[in-house]
Amino acid sequence: MRKTDFNFLNPTKRLMYEQLSRSYKMKEPLKTTSWTPFPNKLLESTITLVTVAGAYLNNQEPFTNEGKKSDYKFREIPLNFDPADLRFFAPDWNIDEAKEDYNVVFPLGRLILLQKEGKIGKLTDNSYSFSGICDDEKMFTSSVKSLVNKLQENKSEGALIIPTSYMTGEAACKMAAIIEKNKISTAVLSPFYEQTAFFAPPRSAFINFPFGRLLGKANHITLQTAILRDVLRLFEKSKNPGEILNLNYIWSFEEVPV
Repeated sequence: MRKTDFNFLNPTKRLMYEQLSRSYKMKEPLKTTSWTPFPNKLLESTITLVTVAGAYLNNQEPFTNEGKKSDYKFREIPLNFDPADLRFFAPDWNIDEAKEDYNVVFPLGRLILLQKEGKIGKLTDNSYSFSGICDDEKMFTSSVKSLVNKLQENKSEGALIIPTSYMTGEAACKMAAIIEKNKISTAVLSPFYEQTAFFAPPRSAFINFPFGRLLGKANHITLQTAILRDVLRLFEKSKNPGEILNLNYIWSFEEVPV
């Protein structure tokens, strides 16, 4: 079994996440993986970006860690948003890289580039952002079902789900299962292999990059688009529900504060 390497963290955080990793290994993986075959070629399809980075715009209600009903509701972010208005709720990941380049956790700019290159047929007019809180199963499920309604209205064939951390990764996996039950394909990019192996989302790729930096360093356009191409290929290429694609990118930058 693949093992998540947390060596880019400080010793205290490294120990904590290694213990979490061991706890996932001791559990029997969930066997409730839903599966919706991707209906078209990627270059003919409509894709929706779903970030679990707690992203919201300055004129929207902020996410909090209070577990209020509004914390479970998603925020809509249009294609033409002003990056200066973007904010993040980051309870368990370091925000520095995202402040410099939002694409490291919310890669809308890079997806627009791939659309222009003809790699994607179309992006929906809005992306959707969740806080990552999923402790209240009823409120979480209700919010994801509201997202499903939006995906159906937009005639989206695929939802690309990008978490940022341990907490948001759990939410992303659960979200993917609900969306696939409603006949829309999903693909999840995960930073925590053992967690993803336990929750077994339908299509997922694992990248051993630090929390809050799943697409790499700020403004590394080539790296970010390469990672996205690999994850997007899951829609067409993935055939076995719950299988995890290991992305062989290596974090060769500095230790990350958390």
